[in-house]
Formats: sequence, structure tokens, C-alpha cells
Amino acid sequence: MKKISQPDVTKADTLYDDIVARKRNKDFVKRLSKYESYIKGRYTTYKTNLMTLENINKSIIVVDDDKEAIHSSFTSSFKKNIKDGELKQVYDECKGICPFCGTSKLEEVDHYIPKEHYPEFTLYPLNLIPICNKCNKQKGDKFLDGTNVRNFINFYADDVDDIEFLKVDIDFNSSDIEKSTKIKYIADFSKIQDIYVRQIVENHYRELNLLERYGDAASEEISNLSLIVSNQEDENEAEIKNAVERTVIGGKNGQLKRAGKNDWKYLLYEKMLAINYIDALVKFYLNKVSD
Repeated sequence: MKKISQPDVTKADTLYDDIVARKRNKDFVKRLSKYESYIKGRYTTYKTNLMTLENINKSIIVVDDDKEAIHSSFTSSFKKNIKDGELKQVYDECKGICPFCGTSKLEEVDHYIPKEHYPEFTLYPLNLIPICNKCNKQKGDKFLDGTNVRNFINFYADDVDDIEFLKVDIDFNSSDIEKSTKIKYIADFSKIQDIYVRQIVENHYRELNLLERYGDAASEEISNLSLIVSNQEDENEAEIKNAVERTVIGGKNGQLKRAGKNDWKYLLYEKMLAINYIDALVKFYLNKVSD
């Protein structure tokens, strides 16, 4: 859960102007033009309050037709252009993986502050974060909880990578590692000293059901490693073990660099190496193949 570089917002005003200029629906143009000064001013407010977005005043754009005029500009063409432009660095850093969960592939672009309640931020690059379909559905428009605390980490602003609050336990019986392996992720949010940030992270994990999703993803990852062992034609145990260890070590280092110390896969690989899980895995599946 590493912080991501912020998208380029230097041309946000021009981006809005270009969209208005290309609109063919005269009614939409009229509505968009009516709010031009307000929307551009709100861009400045957003950037100024990036660390405290929960304090931004409610939108004055409340008429459904006005909202629709703005929302209609968030087209597949707009998303493609911004992916290749203002959000290019963001996508490069994500490496195709959703930053909200770290388990699924990127499929959509999320409005961090929901466009239904704050339509003025529909087209603002700093409010757009790549996301997977599952996280996007679970996130919905739940921007704030009942105490005005943000429900989700803002990956352009919040930095919790240096705080190691997540760990994984792997329990297994080497005699039947396939059926006995139990994986459990545990988050100790008390390690986050800033109480407000702690609540945001805790909300994020709860709303996206991350601990359970990490467990499911880890089980799938171990299944993939098991297939590597099972598909080896050369049954030299030492060579197979070394091959799997190289895969895990390389993956561990790559995950640490990309996603940080609280990444589920980094922690899984680290734990597997620490408890000699790979040795037990290789022995079990080689014995299974030879039976």
C-alpha cells in the first residue's frame, strides 16, 4: 500500500475547456459553462485540501440535469486519453494491479470523492485513481463514515508504508500440506500512532474486506507454486527447491519495491521463506507425483 505519484493537474482547466468546446448538446454546453468558474475554483480547493478532503464543503451543484451534463463528459474516450496523459505515471507505478486491494487487476477509474455528491470533481485528474471492479463496487459512494472520517486510503496523499501493521500466519502439517495449510492475515492497527490515519486505514480494510481477500489470494498463490513443483519433469529435489525459492525471493523483492511492507504477497513470500514452507511444499508434491 505504497503512496502513488500524483497525476499532472497543470492542464486541468484546459482539459475542462476542451471538453466543453467539443460538446454538441447546446443545453449541456450551457450548463457546463454556467459552472466553469466554480468548478475551476473547486480544483484549487481540492489540491489545497488534499490531506483533509473530508473537510471540503458540500457541492452547490445539486440539480440532476446539471450533474448529468458534467457526468456525461466522463466517457470511454476521456478515460483512455487521461490514462495515456495525466494518469500515465500513476498507471506505470500500479503495474496493472489495483492499489486499493493489491490483489486484482486494474479495470476502471474511480472517483475518490464520489461524483454523485461532488460532480465538479468528475473530470479532475487528482480525484481519479485506477481501481479493480470489485473494489469499485464495494467502495461505491461511501466517501465518509458516520463520524466524518474518510473510509478509504487516498493513494495520492496518505503514506502508511513505513508502519508495519500487517502480518500473516501460515499453519500447516508437512505430511499433508495440500489439505492442512491455513493462512491468516492479521492487522494490528494500533501500530499506527496517528489516530485519524489509523481510523482511515481500519475503515479501508473493513469496507473492502481485505483480510479475507488476502487469505483467498494467498491460497491461490500457493496453489500456483504447487503447480510449478508438480509440473517438473526432473525430480531432482534440490534443483526444484532452488527454482521455487528463486521465484519466491524474486517475487518478494519485487513486491516490496512496488507495493511496500504491508503488501499481502510480500508478507506471504517472506513468511514462506522464514518457516521453510517451500522445503515442505516441494517434498510433499514430489512424493505425491512419485506415488
